[in-house]
Amino acid sequence: MKDRKGSDKGTTNKEQILAMVRNAIIEKPEAIFQDIDLRSDTWKPIKEEDGNAITFVQKFKDMGGIFIYLENEAEFGDCMKQLAPQNKWEPLWCSSPKMQPLLEKYGLSYSAEPVIDDKHKLVSITDCEYLIAQTGSIVLTDYNTGSRKAYTDSDVLLILSRTDQIVSSVKEALQRLKNRLSSQEASQAVIITGQTRTYDIEQELVQSVFGPRQIAVFLIDE
Repeated sequence: MKDRKGSDKGTTNKEQILAMVRNAIIEKPEAIFQDIDLRSDTWKPIKEEDGNAITFVQKFKDMGGIFIYLENEAEFGDCMKQLAPQNKWEPLWCSSPKMQPLLEKYGLSYSAEPVIDDKHKLVSITDCEYLIAQTGSIVLTDYNTGSRKAYTDSDVLLILSRTDQIVSSVKEALQRLKNRLSSQEASQAVIITGQTRTYDIEQELVQSVFGPRQIAVFLIDE
């Protein structure tokens, strides 16, 4: 006996669903969108007169980032000696194996472990993998930071980078990362684009609920 829809009353809902799935697999519908290009870049090309460096700076600052240009490494040391006390960035927290010798070279004190108290902001300083011009983003891995907490737990995140680390797109950054690092060297990569943004129950924008409240990039022209 069949109901009004023509299905057997004796069959269970589970059997009907399985029959529908089976029929869908056997009778594949014709592809409606056959000419979709999934390989071409959908981003607007970077203006030739701007280049990757200027484009990154513009995008990064649009996302609320602080950008500081430096001519050389020694200038970074002098700059940090002035900015750290002025902005209450002390004590610096540095878990990056590559950054620690650099801080020691220029007499900048730091702690390898985070110093958490109510009187000081938790300020993490590290180098990065790449800077992405199209989005103003920073690419980090636990290989260069030494700890994932360096970019998840800090109130202020300070990034040291060089001009040869600026790439045009996310695709280029990930491809370079894949070619340069093995899975044994880096277990996680993260792309940071400004402060975190979310909306509360009243649809009001709330920033920096998770992650750093302030991000600064020191770019050395080398």
